[in-house]
Amino acid sequence: MSRPAVALLRPVAIAVAVLAMAAGSHWLITRTAREGGLLALALQWALLAQHAGVHAALALGFALTLRPGRQALISQLAQRVHGRAGFTPAMAAYTRRLTQVWVLYFLVVALLSLVLHAAGLVEAWSLWVNVVTPLSLLAMFVGEHLLRYRLHPEFERVGVMTAVRAWRAHQADGCSR
Repeated sequence: MSRPAVALLRPVAIAVAVLAMAAGSHWLITRTAREGGLLALALQWALLAQHAGVHAALALGFALTLRPGRQALISQLAQRVHGRAGFTPAMAAYTRRLTQVWVLYFLVVALLSLVLHAAGLVEAWSLWVNVVTPLSLLAMFVGEHLLRYRLHPEFERVGVMTAVRAWRAHQADGCSR
């Protein structure tokens, strides 16, 4: 097998595993919901708290960095990647707007989860939580990547691992700023 084929095999295997877990979770939620009982209710409420709670917390975390006098979270990460000298005013404006977009995304995901669950649409809610949310997250990353280089071809291209290292360094510094 060629080197590019082997390199492609790992992300494909991960994607298949994630989809299998999502399908299994969706099946478990919808099956227990049909059977009813305390286990079904506890499972639904636990997953609702996890899904809506995580997305609401992410929205809050990103939003807090948008306060006046603060540097937006994505701006902080981009500055780590590109360095102070390489972090242009155009990048600062773009990454601040991008942080705002992520806040909106996380809020929509959390609110839709709450609305679907409150309406008693368990199968639709489970599909939203287990299938649509991960796919929408992937679409956000891919769409932003394509849009960034279309709007700003002057931005230096960096790999995913560079961004991961920037995040780890940010975490190690105590997420300050």
